[in-house]
Amino acid sequence: MELFIPSLLAILIAAGIVMFLLPRLSPVILGVLALVFLLIAAYQHYTFFGSEYQLSTWQLPLLNYGPYLMIGGLVIFLIFFIINFIGTGQASATAPLQKMNEAVNRVANQLPAAANNALKAVGLGGPTNTGPIATNNVARPPNQGQVPGYKNLRFSQI
Repeated sequence: MELFIPSLLAILIAAGIVMFLLPRLSPVILGVLALVFLLIAAYQHYTFFGSEYQLSTWQLPLLNYGPYLMIGGLVIFLIFFIINFIGTGQASATAPLQKMNEAVNRVANQLPAAANNALKAVGLGGPTNTGPIATNNVARPPNQGQVPGYKNLRFSQI
């Protein structure tokens, strides 16, 4: 139980910071904070495991292959970059923009009808309202169907 409560408290504090503080910061500040925390973590990791890194010798034979791996990775990266830059077929530069405009127009045309249907379904559809709230929202004569002392409130006044 000794380890559970401090861990739970640390998780709750971290969740509070993530939910309430971080969304209010700019991306530049978040990037700088991430870099600072990365450097702090790397420093602490190296100071904690430094002796193990010094005693580790299994990777020494791999030092001879380092330059070849770097050049091979660079060549593969350049090949993919050239293929991506040049392209493999005929493509229109305006095709993505036309597709995006079609999608925006389709959503813009369907949105008013969908919004009206949703409002009518919950009883907020205006003068043609026939939903369940509409029957409760009708103005009644004074003290008809009311508890004495209860003010007749309309749904829009709540």
